[in-house]
Amino acid sequence: TIFIDTNVAVNKLTTTAKQLDGEFQAHLRAVMSRFGDFRRGPTKTVERCQSKLENEYRGAAYPKAAKLLDVVRSSVSFNTVEQLLEGYQGLLRYIETGTSSLELARVKNGFLAAQGGAGYRDIKVNVVYHSEHDPDHPLSMVCEVQLLLNQYLHEKKRIHKLYSVLRERAYFELVAKAQDEDGGQQ
Repeated sequence: TIFIDTNVAVNKLTTTAKQLDGEFQAHLRAVMSRFGDFRRGPTKTVERCQSKLENEYRGAAYPKAAKLLDVVRSSVSFNTVEQLLEGYQGLLRYIETGTSSLELARVKNGFLAAQGGAGYRDIKVNVVYHSEHDPDHPLSMVCEVQLLLNQYLHEKKRIHKLYSVLRERAYFELVAKAQDEDGGQQ
């Protein structure tokens, strides 16, 4: 039943994402474009959500689908740390007014991570977006806004290509291991 529950949850998340994405992106663009370069992110597909649950959140407690906080996402890039901080503080001020359809859910500061060397860094702000489209049928979802420096954009793209290859390799190894355990009977 957990498999079925997970599939139902992922389908509900991706369906909600399709309904909210345009409205969320327009709302965030209006708020964040004055601070930096706003970019709409693609919504996660059902397949990518399932893969993330099976690989990255394999050991997570039920309901695993609650870990998917970036099905709807966007990014804002900045030239300097000062501009990034101004954008971050501007977003928080906007949320704190209480007049918006955004509610702060979580902040994950990658600049504070205890990673050695340079590497990719960003601030991920998860917000609960409350749709204003149809007040009779309220719809809300946790969405993600990545705040990053322009100098990390190239690094992010390079790392993402490597990450995609490693993700596919991990999937292949899991399938091969399962076949070996079943005696090749799959």
